Amino acid sequence: MGGVAEVYTAIGIAAILTGVIMLYLRYRSKKNAETSALVASIINAEELQEIKPLEALGVYHELLSNPSLNKNAPLRARLRHDEGCCYYTLSLISGKEDNLAHAIAAFEDALSDRSIRKFPEYYASTQNRLGNAWQCLSKIRDKEANLNHAAVAYEEALKVDETARVPTEYAATQNSLGNVYQALSETAGKEERLTLAIKAYKEAIVIRNDDDFPIEYAITQNNLGNAYTGLSQVRDKESNLDLAIEAYMEALRFRTYDDYPTDYAATKNNLGTAYRNLAEARDKEYNLNLAIEAYKEALRVRTIEKYPADYAKTQNNLGVAYRKLSQLQDKEANLAKATEAYKEALKVWTEDKYPADYARTKSNLHVAQRNLNMVESGVDN
Repeated sequence: MGGVAEVYTAIGIAAILTGVIMLYLRYRSKKNAETSALVASIINAEELQEIKPLEALGVYHELLSNPSLNKNAPLRARLRHDEGCCYYTLSLISGKEDNLAHAIAAFEDALSDRSIRKFPEYYASTQNRLGNAWQCLSKIRDKEANLNHAAVAYEEALKVDETARVPTEYAATQNSLGNVYQALSETAGKEERLTLAIKAYKEAIVIRNDDDFPIEYAITQNNLGNAYTGLSQVRDKESNLDLAIEAYMEALRFRTYDDYPTDYAATKNNLGTAYRNLAEARDKEYNLNLAIEAYKEALRVRTIEKYPADYAKTQNNLGVAYRKLSQLQDKEANLAKATEAYKEALKVWTEDKYPADYARTKSNLHVAQRNLNMVESGVDN
């Protein structure tokens, strides 16, 4: 009898255990179904982020209101990261400052659940986007402070171990870090920060090579050229301008007039300024003529109808080059061309809309016009 009782007891225990296991499996099945449904909703919203950010944001807000999400830290972090991306996209459309503030808050919250140790790839991605948001905010207010915040975020993203990196994102972060250091060089520590910018751009180019990523390569080469041009104002003028010109030429291998006209024009304008500055160190007449040629190429794209602000900038640069050239050859003709260029710039740079640019160009025009009048009247020898 005792043996039978033991058998029945064992059967009872087995039945209870089976029941518990079945309940657990049903629970896990239900939880897995809920998680799968949640992930599907997130994926659908992520597909809307770029084209319908407001609609995607509504989905994220609804999902984040679910209390059970607090128990799933990785998914919650993903939602907050995506929410930040939506706010960033919206900042490019309207409500720039407010949307960037929301984006920064969302990215920082996501990072509370995305540690570099557990989720290195996601950590780097969120830090990179946080840096982008801080960088954009620096163009609205608190320039130096927000640029420093951006630099910290980018540096954090770059701490991720090489085995966990996404190479293209790593290169993009290096390029962005270079831009931040270059912008910071305008506030203080010019030489040090431009040196850091150059280092970052060179790191980016290791991955953004001309074979695999020609367009990104050209972007970074143009940025590198700008950094060398800036550094030439502090030290080693001639050699840094040579390096700047080399970088711009590399960029122009891919930034062609036919394929990327606006980028072509921007780099040509930068190249013109490098040649104009190099004329102060050597081969003055030769380099000024190269500068004028580059500015004219930029103006093929930068018309007053399509790109008025850029048109004015390049016309003013052209005026400066012609005025300097007038000191070496064809004085009257080049002063007349300088005067004409300044007048073109002032069609856009009006006193009410661009007071600083107006004042600078108006002064340039006054000097060129005065010198031209002296030549025409025979006063100038």
